[in-house]
Amino acid sequence: MSEEAARLLAEIHAARALMRTPAPATVRPATAALWAHAVREAGAPVDLAVVRALRGDPETARRYRTLLAGQAVAHAPLAIAASDGDLAARRVGPFVLEVVPADGDAPPLLVIRGGGDRPVRALEVSLGDDAVRLALPPPVEGAIVIALDPEVPEADRLGQLLRDPAAAVFLL
Repeated sequence: MSEEAARLLAEIHAARALMRTPAPATVRPATAALWAHAVREAGAPVDLAVVRALRGDPETARRYRTLLAGQAVAHAPLAIAASDGDLAARRVGPFVLEVVPADGDAPPLLVIRGGGDRPVRALEVSLGDDAVRLALPPPVEGAIVIALDPEVPEADRLGQLLRDPAAAVFLL
């Protein structure tokens, strides 16, 4: 057997041994870590272990959405109205979120109207393992307006997620 064939055979045996090694058990983050992630400010640093667990473990993601819903001013697990395509508007508790299409050079706008007793400070939209959290400005004459500029990746992704009926929306 040549030296190259022996090296190749050793690599194959090593790869097979790695494949047989059981994957380490998923370590679920503590409730305190999930809570800290749920109440963080938009744009604040995140715990990558929590993000990894949210993306890889459906049970952890369910626990997180439950915590998020509990502290949200309003939330909608998915669009209530039946839809055969993109959504232009959706109701989330006492709020109406409307995506106004782009007009000429102006980007599309997200307009949030309505309200409750508590002010809304952030918006989180999630679909599967994809989530976007955005800080919201204070309302002007009862409406919050955000440009969904395609040049800003977070704003563009937020607009895409909001148009999907299966996306969950949390107003925090």
